[in-house]
Amino acid sequence: MDSDESSETNLVIVTRRDRYKLFCRTYWRTLVILIAPIILLPVTLFSDKSAYKCFYVFLLMVVYWTLDVLHPAVLAVMPIGFSCIMTGMGANFIEKIYIRNDLLDCVGVMMITIAVENSNVHKRLALKVLLMFGCSHFRLSFLLFFSSMFLSMWISNILACGLMMPVVLAILTELEKLGIVEIYQTIGKAKQSSVRHEQTFPRPTDFTVFYFLGIAYSSSIGNMATMMGSETNQIFKIYCETIFPVGPKIEFPHFMLLNLPGVLVMETLLYLWMNFSFLGMFRSRSTIGIGMTEEEAQYIDALLATQYQQLGKMRFHEFAVSTVVVLAGLLQATISTVRIDQSTNGRSEFHNHFSVSSPSVLSVILLFLIPINLDFIKYFKRRSEGTSDPLPATPTKSCLNWNLVRRNIHWSIPLIIAGSSTLFESLKDSKMTEEFEQFLMNFEGWHASVVVFIVVLFCKTITECATNSCVVYALLPSIAKVSVFCNINPHYLMMAATLSSSLPFHLMTGTPINAMVCTYVHIPPWRMMYAGIGPSIIAIVVVWFTVVVWSPAIWTDITLDPDWADVNIFKIFRHRV
Repeated sequence: MDSDESSETNLVIVTRRDRYKLFCRTYWRTLVILIAPIILLPVTLFSDKSAYKCFYVFLLMVVYWTLDVLHPAVLAVMPIGFSCIMTGMGANFIEKIYIRNDLLDCVGVMMITIAVENSNVHKRLALKVLLMFGCSHFRLSFLLFFSSMFLSMWISNILACGLMMPVVLAILTELEKLGIVEIYQTIGKAKQSSVRHEQTFPRPTDFTVFYFLGIAYSSSIGNMATMMGSETNQIFKIYCETIFPVGPKIEFPHFMLLNLPGVLVMETLLYLWMNFSFLGMFRSRSTIGIGMTEEEAQYIDALLATQYQQLGKMRFHEFAVSTVVVLAGLLQATISTVRIDQSTNGRSEFHNHFSVSSPSVLSVILLFLIPINLDFIKYFKRRSEGTSDPLPATPTKSCLNWNLVRRNIHWSIPLIIAGSSTLFESLKDSKMTEEFEQFLMNFEGWHASVVVFIVVLFCKTITECATNSCVVYALLPSIAKVSVFCNINPHYLMMAATLSSSLPFHLMTGTPINAMVCTYVHIPPWRMMYAGIGPSIIAIVVVWFTVVVWSPAIWTDITLDPDWADVNIFKIFRHRV
C-alpha cells in the first residue's frame, strides 16, 4: 500500500500549457528567427520604393544582433544572402566592403597583438605597471582607461585598443596568480555552453568585463578629440570643405579645443560609472575586497619584483616587436588620412583603405620578416680553432608566422565588420538616407538645440548597428541638407552627428573594437548591452552639451544661419553624394 502511494505522489502531470512554455523557453531563439520577419513585414508596405525593403532587412538584422539568436559571424553574412532575394539591395559595393580600411586595419592589428603575446613583452609591461601603481583596481582602471583614451587620440582606436588588450590580460593574469582576481569563473558553472554557437568557452568574471569594456569604451571616446585619431572626424572635415567650399575651414586647433573638454569629462564620468557599476565605488558594500595590510602589500611588491627580475634583460625578440609597434603608431599618427574623391558621374567614392590601414599592414609584413634572435650573425663571425659552438642548422624563426596567426586569430571579427558595413551601405545605395532626411525635416522650425538633441539621439542609435565611419560617410550629406532647409548652421548639426556616431557602446557591430574585446575574452553580447546603458546616457548628454553650450565659445557664429550655406548647395545635391 505504501509503495502504491509513493508511486502516485512521484507522478508528475505535465499539462499542455507547461509543455508549450517549456518549448518556448528552449527554442525561443528559433522562434525569434521565424517570427521577427513576419512582425516587421509591414515596413515593406510603407512605400513601393526599394529603400524600405532594405530598411526591413536592416531592422530584422538589428533584432537578430540584439537578441543574439545566432553566432555573430553567421548573422554578419545574412545581408549578403538577403541581397539576392530582396530587390534594391545593390551589390556593386560588396566587393569594396571586404577590403575597406577598418576591416584591413582590424586584421592587421589582430596580427600585431598575436606577435606581442608571442614575444611576452606584454608580461614585462604588466609587471612594471603593477610595481609602479600597485594592485588597486581604482588606480589600475584609471591608468588603463585614460591610457587607452590618450592613445586613441593620435592613432586609430582599433590599434589603440588592440595594443591595450594583451597588456590588460597580462595584468589580470598576474593579479590572478596573486589570488586577487579571477579572469574566468571557476565556481559553479565555469563553462558557458552554447548549442546555437556549437562551442564551449569560459565565462569571464565581472573584473574581466570591467577592464576590457573600459578600454574599448575609452578608445572610442578618445577617438573624438583630434582629426588624426578618428576617421569620422576626417570625413566630417572633408565633407564640410567639399559641400560648403566657401565656408570656414575646420582647423585642427579649434577642433581639438572644441572636443577635448568633452572627451575628458566623458572619460571621467565613464571611469566613475564603470567603477560604481562593477566594483561598487561610492557604495557601502563594495564588490571588491582588497583590504591588504602593510605586510601583505610589501610581500606582493617583493613577489612582483622577483618575477620581473626573473625576466632578465630585454631580449631581441621583445625589442623588435616593441619597435614595430611604435613604428605602426608613429605612421598612423603622421601619414594616415582619409580621402573622398569625386568621380565623373557626380558621385563621391570613399577611398581610405590604402592610406589608413597601410601602417598596420606594413608592420605585419615586418613582423613576418624580422627574426626573433640574431643567431644568423654566427655565419659571418670569424671562428677560432678551439671554438666548439656549432652553427645553426635551421633558419631562425620570425616574430610572426602563419601558424601563430591561423591558431590565434578570430576570423569571425572581419565577417562582423564587413557584414554590418554591407548592411548600412545597402541603405545608402537604396536611397534610404533620403527617407531619413524626410524624417528629420519634420522638426523644421524647432529650436536648434532641440534639433541637435534629436540628431544626436538618431545617429547614436544608428551607429550601434554599423561601423561609425560608414554611418558618418552615409549620413553627413543628408544632415547637411537638413541643416540648410531648417536654416541652421550646417557645422552645428554635422558636428553633432559626427560626435554621436563615434560612440557605439552596445553591439559588436558598432565598431571593430567592440567585436575585438568581446571575442578576445568571450564577453557575452548581453553583458555589453547592459554595460553600455550608462556610457550611452553620458555620451548623449556630453555631446549635446559640447555642441550646444561649448561650441559657441569656440566658433562664435556657429549658432547663426550663414550665407555661405546656400552657395552651390542645390547644385551639389543634384548629384547625390
